[in-house]
Amino acid sequence: PASQYGELAWTLKGSCTGTIAPTTSPVAYTGTCEYDKCRTAEGTQACTAGSTGCSCTAGQTQTASCLRTADVETCPPTDVDLWNNGESYATDDVVRVGLKRFRCREWPNFLWCSLSAYQPELEDGIWTNAWTEDGVCT
Repeated sequence: PASQYGELAWTLKGSCTGTIAPTTSPVAYTGTCEYDKCRTAEGTQACTAGSTGCSCTAGQTQTASCLRTADVETCPPTDVDLWNNGESYATDDVVRVGLKRFRCREWPNFLWCSLSAYQPELEDGIWTNAWTEDGVCT
């Protein structure tokens, strides 16, 4: 209000008197908020000798070294962090705003998840094209 053009936007109504009790400081979230971040990668798994792709041929003795290449899905617990402008989000990534969780949508919508215009908020908005509500952190 006290700037060069403040009078164009502000009207002086008076001043305040007295005091009010100070408010408490916000408390940082200290709970645990995780989700299972599943990813598929090429790995190996045990197989029956002679089966398709198995390193042991039919008639060989079945051993622990009988393996084949396969897609293996792992789902380690992953912390749910706040949405971050520098992060590259993909389908099923989860972020939080306060205690509310949001999950990045599938292709092609996930392409918007990393854009600040689509950052999830507590009120409805354009962000719903990129994210879905995914529960609450405890």
